[in-house]
Amino acid sequence: MTGPWAVILPAYVAEVYAVGPVAGTWLPTTYSLGRFETISPKLVLRWLRGEALRLADRLPPLTYRLAPPGPNCSEELRSWAVSDSAETYARETLRARSPFRAEFADQDCTYVLSVWHSTARTKDVRAPPSPAALYPE
Repeated sequence: MTGPWAVILPAYVAEVYAVGPVAGTWLPTTYSLGRFETISPKLVLRWLRGEALRLADRLPPLTYRLAPPGPNCSEELRSWAVSDSAETYARETLRARSPFRAEFADQDCTYVLSVWHSTARTKDVRAPPSPAALYPE
């Protein structure tokens, strides 16, 4: 939408995805685990931190895995989600209008948390028509 009533709003897009091999082919592919859009950098980082905790809660603890010990991805995700310095770094990166990306390697895939700026969104700021205009007599 363009015109005298359109306002351009900055937008942020966050996505959480896993990158790993497809069973049987071993070719890497991307699996989207969630996506969020907002006009607030604070809200987009809050969502990303919540998704990191949600993902960490769903990964099996290192003690229950059958494979040889590898990176403790769930603990790394939890640590990142509660770290003030990680949030400050992400916020400063977004403030510089650069995309943010954090990667966490697990035994069978890599989890990626990312945020980037959208080109723009528009919103019609005109007041809605009055009921009298909608239902003329």
